[in-house]
Amino acid sequence: MENNNTYSSIFISNDQLKFRKPMPVADRTYFVFNDLNKGQVRQGSFILRNLGGPYKRMEITVPDGQKFVEITRLEPLNQNQAEKLPLCITFSAKALDWSRRYSNTIVLKLDDTDERVLIELDTRTKPVNDFAKIFAAPEIKKMTALIERLEKSTTAEIAVVTTDTLEGKTIEKYSFDLFNEWGIGKESIDNGILFLIDPADRRYRIEIGRGLEKLFSEEFMHKLFTDYASRYFSENKFFKGTYLILSELFAEIYRASKNK
Repeated sequence: MENNNTYSSIFISNDQLKFRKPMPVADRTYFVFNDLNKGQVRQGSFILRNLGGPYKRMEITVPDGQKFVEITRLEPLNQNQAEKLPLCITFSAKALDWSRRYSNTIVLKLDDTDERVLIELDTRTKPVNDFAKIFAAPEIKKMTALIERLEKSTTAEIAVVTTDTLEGKTIEKYSFDLFNEWGIGKESIDNGILFLIDPADRRYRIEIGRGLEKLFSEEFMHKLFTDYASRYFSENKFFKGTYLILSELFAEIYRASKNK
């Protein structure tokens, strides 16, 4: 019986190999780091190999632009072959600002042939940003649903943020800066609210965009803090106090949107 299968050899002799171009290949070409805090650093590593012919020059660079990536270590897998491939490359990625998405590449070049490793990082905000870890997952889910329902029905945006550090600032300064850095609310109508909670010191503050300021009197805000924040936060009932405050804010914004 005739055998119609054909086979090709993958063996390449040293003489053949020396005429081929080098072929840099990384064992991982995509890294993503999500939901980082400002200033937070993550590390990653990958192995670079050459699957082609010999090379004369190796370059490892991070292009200009969003300089949040830094090469921190180059280590050959074979300790007796310093600066030779295969090479373990370690890098760090740092979240420079709040509410940002970063993207850059590490370019690995052997002579004129290159491989690229993409790194993405984000500090994008969510409705509930529990950096101080005071809420349980079901509680975050419930608050998120309420906030998303408010945005869908009125376009107003609320961000709840818990933090374990004010970075040496007063809570007034920290919340004001954060509100503006994140750009909470629709830009054209400035209808955002930031509810900042510092659980360690039992401090809290609400920043309100100009488009919503007229809805909330000083008396209304004082009552919110007295009836809910002061009462429940002092008992470590952070979810209950926060959810009741969000519900009151929701009701006022929704009522005003229906009366337009």
